[in-house]
Order: sequence, then C-alpha cells, then structure tokens
Amino acid sequence: MLSRPDDVRQSLGLPDFVDPVDVGEASLAASQTWGDERPATARGLSTGDPAAGVARPFGSAGHESRFAGDDSGDNASARSGRAGRRRQGRGGSASGYGQSSFGTSSFGASSSGVGARSGAKRKAKKQLTWAEKAERREKRAAARREAEAAEREKDPIGYAREIVLTQLTAMPRSRSQLADKLREKEVSEDVIDVVLDRMEDVGLVDDEAYAAMLVRSKLASRGLARRALRQELKRKGIDDDVATVALEQVDDDVEREQALVLARKKMVTMSRLDEPTQTRRVAGLLARKGYSGELVWSVIRQVQEEAS
Repeated sequence: MLSRPDDVRQSLGLPDFVDPVDVGEASLAASQTWGDERPATARGLSTGDPAAGVARPFGSAGHESRFAGDDSGDNASARSGRAGRRRQGRGGSASGYGQSSFGTSSFGASSSGVGARSGAKRKAKKQLTWAEKAERREKRAAARREAEAAEREKDPIGYAREIVLTQLTAMPRSRSQLADKLREKEVSEDVIDVVLDRMEDVGLVDDEAYAAMLVRSKLASRGLARRALRQELKRKGIDDDVATVALEQVDDDVEREQALVLARKKMVTMSRLDEPTQTRRVAGLLARKGYSGELVWSVIRQVQEEAS
C-alpha cells in the first residue's frame, strides 16, 4: 500500500512540482459536488464495501483515483444544495439538463399548447358541401338584390346613372347595350330613356362614333370584310343607317388589300402543301372573313402567280 507522497507521485506519474495532497483535495471537492450524480463505482465507492465512505488512496485496485466523502449529515445536505443551485443556473429547472429551456418546462409546453390550439381550430372549421356552398352563394346574391332594390327605389335615376358610368368605364358601348344592361337590373323604361338621353347630350354615348371605331378596330385586328363588319355592328345594336355611314370608310380597294394580306400570310404557312390544298384553305379563310366569292378567287390567283 502506497503511503508516502513520493510513492503516490511515482505511481500516478505526476511531475515533481505537483503535490499529491493537492490532487487529493481537488478530487475530494469534486466528489462532494458531483457525488450524487455519479454512480458509486465512479466516485470510488463500492456498494458492498462497509467502508464505502472512507477515502481511498490513489492507485487502489478496483477503483478510480478519486476520494469519496461521507454522503450523510451536513456534508450531504450542503452538496445537494450546491448541486441544485448549479442545475438551476444551467437549465432554469431543478431537474438539470434533462428539463432545460428546451424541455417540457418552457419550449415543449409552449409548442404543445400552440399545436393544440391550432388543431382545435382545424377541427372546429366545418367543411361545407356543394349544396351548402350553393345555398350560401344564393343568400349573398339575395342580399345583394335586396340592397340594389332598396337603392333603386330610393333614387332610380341615380342608380341607373351609376350603372351606365360603370359600364362605360370598362369599355365603349352602344346605347342598345347600355339599355340591355339597365333592363337586367330591373330599371324601368322611363328611367332608361331619361338617363341615356342625358348621356347622349353630354357625349358619353355616341353610336356613330362607336360604330366608326368598331369598324376600324375589327378591320385592322381581324381583317373582316364589309359584310362581316355589318353583322358585327348589328350584333352590337347599331342601327342600319348608322352602320352604313360607318362602313363608308371601307371601300373596294381597302377590302381587296386586306384580303391580299390575309391570303399571303396564309400561303406562307402552307409552302409544303400542294396547290389544290392551298387554294381550298385560303378560300375557306377569306369566306369566313366575309369576302365575296368573286374577290376570293381573284385574290387567290394573284397570290399563286406571285408565289410562282
């Protein structure tokens, strides 16, 4: 058994300037502080040894090089108190690392509470069926119609004027189109005439200007002939006399030039097809645009001659 400091230093391999007594005291202090968190064998104690509370010398067989103190009395109370304070300082909880701020004491409880609340909200929200959704839309539409009816009865002219201005803000419209919209809103014919007459007086509704603009737009964008343009004006509610005046800007030369543009563009896309197929497809295109048969065949012959 080693008893002298020199023998202890030699057995542990300590340098000459290290005192084994200092090492023993440091080990004893550590065992007093952390003894309750380490197993008995790690503290230098043996569960079956009646002298477990006795400090073992360095290098003893079957144990680590530690000093173990008595776990009873005031020393045990002091050690447990110091250990508890250290654990509270580390984790904010008396249970140490296992229940720190990332445990159930704060973060876990908060997360579970948020999850429970969100789950309760999801469960509380009822999934509507198609019939219930349709019924809800119908109720909203009925409420809107009731509000419009109340406003219409309160100020019918102002109600109709707002509808007309809203329609004209979106795009130009003819008098017939505006009248149809007011009828959809259940506006009386007398109010319709009063409001639209006033709109014509201030220049917000002008069928002649609208027809001329529509002819120019459809001719440039779609290449329509005069016959197709007249049908388009009729569909918009333009009178025949107003349509005739608007179509005067499209003469025979303009119509032929527009047909040539369409035919040449179509021929470019059919360069690999045979001539009968090209003729048939160009003729169908010009006929759908409203061009007469005589003009269609004249344009096709000219385009084919240019291609050859």
